[in-house]
Amino acid sequence: MDKYNKNLFRLKLTLVYFSILIAAFFAFRVALLYTNYRFFNQLSCLELLYSFLLGFRFDVFAISVVCGILLFLINIPLKSKLFLKINCSFLNIFIFFTTLLLAGDIINFKFFNKHLTTEISLAKNHVSYFLSLAFKDYFFITLTIILVFILLFYFSFQFINKNYYYSQKDTALNLFVTFIVAFILVVFARGGVQERILSITDAYSRNKISGELQLNGVFTSLKSISAQTLPNDINVSYQNALSVLRDNLLDKNEEVFVDDKYPLMRQRIKFNVNMQGYNVIIILLESWQKDYIDSLAGTNYGVTPNFDNISKESIIFDNFYANGQRSIMGLMSVLLSIPYVKGMLYFGQGLENCGQTRLPAILGKSGYDNVFVQADKRESDNAIAIANYLGFNESYGKEDIPLHHNYLQINKGYDIEGLEFFFNKVQKLKSPFLGFYFTSTTHIPYTKTVLKSLEKYPEDGTEKTGYLNRLYYSDYALGEFFKKVKESKWFDKTIFILLSDHQAYGVGGINGLFEKTKVDKTFKIPAIIYCPKLFKLQRNTNLASQIDIVPTIIDLLNIRTPYSSLGKSLFSKTKNRFVFLSYEGEQVYLINSEGVLSYDWKNICDKQKKLLFEKNEKLLFSIEKVIYYLTAKDKWYDSEILN
Repeated sequence: MDKYNKNLFRLKLTLVYFSILIAAFFAFRVALLYTNYRFFNQLSCLELLYSFLLGFRFDVFAISVVCGILLFLINIPLKSKLFLKINCSFLNIFIFFTTLLLAGDIINFKFFNKHLTTEISLAKNHVSYFLSLAFKDYFFITLTIILVFILLFYFSFQFINKNYYYSQKDTALNLFVTFIVAFILVVFARGGVQERILSITDAYSRNKISGELQLNGVFTSLKSISAQTLPNDINVSYQNALSVLRDNLLDKNEEVFVDDKYPLMRQRIKFNVNMQGYNVIIILLESWQKDYIDSLAGTNYGVTPNFDNISKESIIFDNFYANGQRSIMGLMSVLLSIPYVKGMLYFGQGLENCGQTRLPAILGKSGYDNVFVQADKRESDNAIAIANYLGFNESYGKEDIPLHHNYLQINKGYDIEGLEFFFNKVQKLKSPFLGFYFTSTTHIPYTKTVLKSLEKYPEDGTEKTGYLNRLYYSDYALGEFFKKVKESKWFDKTIFILLSDHQAYGVGGINGLFEKTKVDKTFKIPAIIYCPKLFKLQRNTNLASQIDIVPTIIDLLNIRTPYSSLGKSLFSKTKNRFVFLSYEGEQVYLINSEGVLSYDWKNICDKQKKLLFEKNEKLLFSIEKVIYYLTAKDKWYDSEILN
């Protein structure tokens, strides 16, 4: 070996280790496919190839996060053979535990059809059980991994002894190589050069089954454990909490609980409205603030004339709330019917591995076609990947939508073109269908008009004026959309649900007539159901929130597929209504007929933890306890129903 080649032996050692790890991940993906062939048999040969190729992205992420520092340290040009051997020893140990985790992931998937997430954090409490499993049930697999581990030590030390070389004259070259290796490892540890760090949801860019083959247990465990937070310390037992919640949740004489393994999963046996076979279009309005919608707040800003006209033929829900304060929470609440509680994982961090009431998939079982469009970028909140996971057949973002106007550029999307694009996609769907559109132009910051021809108020650089002009623009887009919709052949058989994802930031709470409490100013949002052939103007004052949308659609369309939800149908006759609101899980609120109860987990003392629970307090804490427990244990919803 010449001097130049010897000088790069550290890089070669790095590449050898990286190749070994890639080979291991590839082998375990093949094993995952082989041992779960029935689960993956829906994938075509091309889809299998696609899944294996994209799986490489998740593999190199896991390798770089777990072993990246050690791979980097190998390349530091220090004059120490011992330093290299110590690093290689740690690398060998990491590879040993990585392969054990990959093997455990395959076993877990075989039984539960899901990858490992936070289960590894519980391993320390069940060491004897896992040792028994490894050396009894899976002895030969464990033995093979141990033998490979021993061979790694032998060959890595042999490689170093044979190829070790150091020359102070070549330090500059070695430092340059070290920098390049570090840069590549950082890119791999992000999952690429895209805006967002790679998440679990990104695997579902095509569909859920393909996504499961792309993922590996090391990646899903890393993402879930790093994002895991402790649940709030609630002084009530799970069984008592479950009993309280079930008593308050079921629409009696209309629904039944169907499976004790999934204690909140229920099925509707009586329907309040028969709209079977109708289409459904949901428009989620980014940061639409109720204060400035004249038909809802009794104001005269004049920036929502089209929404106001639609409202004249709609059911208006005057006491409707967002369950959280972020767009991702709005998507979760509207499409999954589950609110966020402290300790629960978000999308992209492991929530996908818990069975969920996925509205598009539920309607798909009844023959519904569907499409998802958001005006914002495809990567924003991972919404496109989330849409594919949920069961949407088509999903589009800002990059897919052609522009027709000369805009003052903003980072977000443009609703005129977005809604036009959405309409054209809906036109191609087979009835019945579900269409979902997420607006974007009213997203913060508001200080710049996007289209001068639709500037309602002269710009003065303030947030409020900018917001009003953005709202006027988006309302105009809504009006143009409904002009086309009313001429379509499917208009008379379509239910339109319009609601906000959350309140606007920094411009609310001025003089809306609906506001009475701090909670109203923080969480109350506009919501209407528009289907003029069936519904006339009605002001509905019942308590309601975003998580009521799924039960409502199931009720309207007479869907008999079981579902899990914290909500109730907006058409149910039940009087026992409540809404649960969460501000990042730190402040939680319960509203029912008895009033508003709030609890701040960031500012409590031990004495307050030991409350003697009154009725409302029992329900509030029961909600948190049960949601966390059921999602953590994957007992929220039986995912097999939708597979």
